[in-house]
Amino acid sequence: MAVELTPEESDLLVAGLGVVGDRVNRGAGRGARRAARWMRADIFETTVELRPPFPTATDLVARTLDALGTRTTELQAVIGSGAMNLNPAVVTVTLSEDAGRVIATVRGVAKEGLIRQRAGEKAARRVAEQLTGPSVVRGRDGHPRAVEWTDDLRVRLARGTSVRALVLYLRAADEEGARRRDVLAVLTERFALPFDDARLAMDRVGGGVVRAASGSAANEPDPVKDPLAWTSYRLELGLPVDDDALEPSPEQRASAQALLKRARRGKPTRDTEDVAVALEVARLAVASQESDRTRFHLLLEAATSLSVAAEACIVRLGQQACAPEGSQEWVDGVALAAAARQVTAKFAAQPDPELEERGLALVGRIVTRLLGQCHAFVGRAMIESARCTQRNGDPDRAATRAQAVLADFEVLLDRFEVDAPFDEHVIALEYLLAAVELITEVRGDSTELAVLRNRTKHVLDRSLTD
Repeated sequence: MAVELTPEESDLLVAGLGVVGDRVNRGAGRGARRAARWMRADIFETTVELRPPFPTATDLVARTLDALGTRTTELQAVIGSGAMNLNPAVVTVTLSEDAGRVIATVRGVAKEGLIRQRAGEKAARRVAEQLTGPSVVRGRDGHPRAVEWTDDLRVRLARGTSVRALVLYLRAADEEGARRRDVLAVLTERFALPFDDARLAMDRVGGGVVRAASGSAANEPDPVKDPLAWTSYRLELGLPVDDDALEPSPEQRASAQALLKRARRGKPTRDTEDVAVALEVARLAVASQESDRTRFHLLLEAATSLSVAAEACIVRLGQQACAPEGSQEWVDGVALAAAARQVTAKFAAQPDPELEERGLALVGRIVTRLLGQCHAFVGRAMIESARCTQRNGDPDRAATRAQAVLADFEVLLDRFEVDAPFDEHVIALEYLLAAVELITEVRGDSTELAVLRNRTKHVLDRSLTD
């Protein structure tokens, strides 16, 4: 195993750390590049046997590197690693044949600061795991996703958004140095991406910029298989890109207007199973500037429409516990939950405690049945409901609801006893901590709560340093 960085590896790492520095604080990139040249290196190599024959194995390695980072050569890429995946690592794969077997040597290198992150090792192991498990793709948090290997890098977006809008947002966020946490919130809520797809989107948009900078037309991404990178590539070069946002049809808009017209007359609420119609009803009701009484009827109609449309999505799942990540039911669930929160906020402003609680109950139903596999989404809905109950004068019931968070989320502490949590799991553990604090505020502290609080804080602290 080579114990020193090659000049090419060193240059790539210095450049990568400079980009990270500029993202964190404009102008800091120059200092980061200077400091990087004096930092120690984490160098790691591992060897794995691949199943496909040599020509196919080469393509497998290339697609794996594309999925995890930005390729610099055919079998080399820069991949985010270390804490929050912000430490760039260079991974190089060398293929050889031995008695008919295809052997891949995976080398990962990264720069190390005072706190050892083992970023080179982690990046190399992640690539090796992907290569040896072609039927199971692992997300950037290291946990398996039940999907088959594919070179299709498309993602499904929320209604009313588009690939162009997503790419423009990520480019602007990068330019402004937005916090990763804030960027992920926009990607997973406004654009309705699962966290794995959100990380993929960030990678592909960055990859398009890198390919455009190469100056070679041969590096143009595939517009069908890799539309995010392709759109980013064209925008970087100043080329036009059409906006493909899926807006409600004229018929859907007319249906929404008809429902609101009935509501203005004070007639009983009607329902719709069409998600686009329900979302349009909610949008118009929330934006209404009509009299309090009329707006109240419009909001009731919106809540009814959202509830019925959500139930239709749930029915379509059949025996599935929740919607598959990235499916139409998933992105619709995100949009319906967001619209239900907006309607609920209007009820809370009146104020109307009963309707506020019913509105948050609707949010909880949508989230747990459609998005239930994501602890971050579920935790938010549960804590929102508990805080609402506490705010409206029933602290004991609020504490009971917070207790349910403990029961459902404590398992995460065991899961991250060794590996640090990442992105959505950090968010979920913050909701666990919030639940502990709410119970303590209402019922007082206890040995059990103190132990749980300390364990949670310890795991969250490790997420910043591991």
